[in-house]
Amino acid sequence: MKTRLFLSALFAFMIAVGCSDDVRIVWTEGETDPDTGRAVHTITVVNAPEGIDWNLWLSSNHIYIPEEGGPISLHHGCWYKLTPSEREGKDLVVPYNDRPIQRHCWAPEGFVLEQNGETRKLEVEYVFLPSEKIADFPYNQVDVEVWDMIPSLKKVEPADGVTTVEVMPQVQFVDSDKAGWYRITLDGECKVEAADEDGAFYAKVTLDNLKRNAGGNQLPNLVIEDWPDFGYRGFMLDISRNFTTKDNILKFIDLLAHYKASVFHLHFGDDEGWRLEIEKFPELTSFGAYHAFPSKGDNGEYIETEGLIPSYNGGADPKDMTSSANGHLSKEDYVEILKYAWERRIQVIPEFDTPGHSRASIKAMEAYAKRTGDNSYLLSDPDDKSEYLSVQYYRDNAINVALPSTYRFIEVVFDQIIAYHKEAGVPLPAIHVGGDEVPGGAWVGSEPCQKIMAERGWDNIELLKSYYIENILDIAEARGVKISGWQELVMDLEDHVYERMKKNLYSINFWHTGSGQEEFPYKYANDGVPAVLSNMTNTYMDFAYTPDKTERGLSWGGFVDERRSFSLLPFDIYRSVRWDDKGRMRDISDLPEGKETLKAKENIVGVQAQLWTETVRSFDHVTYYVFPKVCGMFERAWNASPVWEGTLQADDPAFLSALDRYYSTVVSYEMPYFEEMQINYRSR
Repeated sequence: MKTRLFLSALFAFMIAVGCSDDVRIVWTEGETDPDTGRAVHTITVVNAPEGIDWNLWLSSNHIYIPEEGGPISLHHGCWYKLTPSEREGKDLVVPYNDRPIQRHCWAPEGFVLEQNGETRKLEVEYVFLPSEKIADFPYNQVDVEVWDMIPSLKKVEPADGVTTVEVMPQVQFVDSDKAGWYRITLDGECKVEAADEDGAFYAKVTLDNLKRNAGGNQLPNLVIEDWPDFGYRGFMLDISRNFTTKDNILKFIDLLAHYKASVFHLHFGDDEGWRLEIEKFPELTSFGAYHAFPSKGDNGEYIETEGLIPSYNGGADPKDMTSSANGHLSKEDYVEILKYAWERRIQVIPEFDTPGHSRASIKAMEAYAKRTGDNSYLLSDPDDKSEYLSVQYYRDNAINVALPSTYRFIEVVFDQIIAYHKEAGVPLPAIHVGGDEVPGGAWVGSEPCQKIMAERGWDNIELLKSYYIENILDIAEARGVKISGWQELVMDLEDHVYERMKKNLYSINFWHTGSGQEEFPYKYANDGVPAVLSNMTNTYMDFAYTPDKTERGLSWGGFVDERRSFSLLPFDIYRSVRWDDKGRMRDISDLPEGKETLKAKENIVGVQAQLWTETVRSFDHVTYYVFPKVCGMFERAWNASPVWEGTLQADDPAFLSALDRYYSTVVSYEMPYFEEMQINYRSR
């Protein structure tokens, strides 16, 4: 009897949702038409609900924005709606014209069925076309020594005999003009000298690596003298687009410390999430760090009530803590991260991107104002009629720079970050305020913005950037804090603002080093800007290793593998790409003819790798993208001028010999280390 009642109830539920079996999705990759360069992919809704009174939502960062009348329409960001049409049979088959899928991870995901005011996540089956395996770059495995490691040591003088080293000896501090300098002498006893605390820590890492490579405590006698060429050897982790937990971040810091990194750049605020608790504004994390399917208003519009609209992974359940769409760092988490990093001689530079890439904070502060009735911290003007579309397809991600409330908000965030670092007892090198990719058209329809322009006699909307920077500098100077930013932050400013900016900069990350912009790092360094090379062509860890379709990652700026990161030349960036994305050797003999040459070498202050997380869904993805690709970047950050610098042929024997030793070291010592650390990594 109970069984019959249960089945009756289940049948009634199925009728209510309009289907007799489980709804699921089959996504099928289409062949590319050689004449149009387009493909027709297919979404099949298996056991689709009856009628057309339902919607299918999906997430994709790579769907071509369809023309009017297409089966799929862009809603916002990377979130799309498919409205069904009449059909025969149980399955709805929807072909759509799109770009070819260059990478399997670019296929749509996060399919959600919306019907009768209810939503549910659907299972997806992917049917991809056969694809060829793309070979990795060639190299020759060579014998490596116990002292081979990443980054490689500056000077090694081997001697006869061995020394047993059980523990790290007490460090003797000596004078040196090189920050981070250390010397290890093994001659029957172990002696360690260092110029400073950094050098002492790097000596310990080197000793640990020697023991690891030797397989025990018996080490060959030798003298090592070593130091970093750059004080800034950084890594940026984006936890905004897709979140990773405090415990994962701590493990990642251990990995960075192993490569003697000095800066951990934590990108916590962007369009898709605000991931750091700010006590005065609970909504920044209670709303801005979680993603939810929006409510439908009386006029049919979708309203974000529980959190942000779904983004890259399509996560629509704010309670699902297994989803990388959700989560944030508490104050206690952040303070712990700061202390943990500093114990390993790594400083944290926090970043919340402004004034573009700011949708999460904009929407969170609207939620804060709605709850409290306090509009004095709003980042948006409800009467703003500006129309624009950002690079990531947002229409509302630019902070209004004319509002006094914008700067009251930024003051609170600055003060909170300063307080966190003070509580942790660690340095705050700078606060990174982003500054990149403000969409064209932002501010045009804002009355407060137009008023400022009229008062200043401006006829170019771009000059509002100078107004914004002046206010940021007021905040930073009043607190004695340096600022950092992406390269756009120092571009196209009024002269007096630019000169003032240079006095308050900690560093600028030059990232867009292609498409005619490769001269910018040297141009601005020559003009006194402290430049951190963050070349997309060498240091973007989110770029796929190869064109292989099964590889995860992006490729809008090319492909980055271990060879490409190793090829970076900080003082000769024009020769930093020796092979193109199809593996063909480039002619680098006449570079940098006609281009800006570096005159102020001292203003190239460091090198940094970046991991943007649009295509990252787990910590396993984080480590796979980064390791061992990052090894080349940390090699070059420590040893900026390799012996093959200045060679004029891409395949010069000196370069190939160095590449063989470097990658043989990675295979022989680093990959077993990754196994020991129990992380996911890429092997051949």
